[in-house]
Amino acid sequence: MLHTISTANQSTIDLQLISAQDTVLFWQNGVILAIQNNPLFNDIINKTKHCYIIDNDIEARGLSKIIDSRLKIINMQQVVELTANHFPQMNWE
Repeated sequence: MLHTISTANQSTIDLQLISAQDTVLFWQNGVILAIQNNPLFNDIINKTKHCYIIDNDIEARGLSKIIDSRLKIINMQQVVELTANHFPQMNWE
């Protein structure tokens, strides 16, 4: 399953629905959750190592120096590939 996180509202994300086989994509305002030392992000990355973040969304919010280094930074073409290869999908907003 692909989980797309597009919100910075941590209370909307149910960690019990994310498993080790799942992929998580942080985008839009969801990139704010992927900053270093965020407890929710640490919980997510401990559940699945398949975590990605969109380069343009990081840059648009000026977060490039504080994004957690365990994330794989991808571009929009790679996002299209992720969404094409993962089913079902769940958006956390």
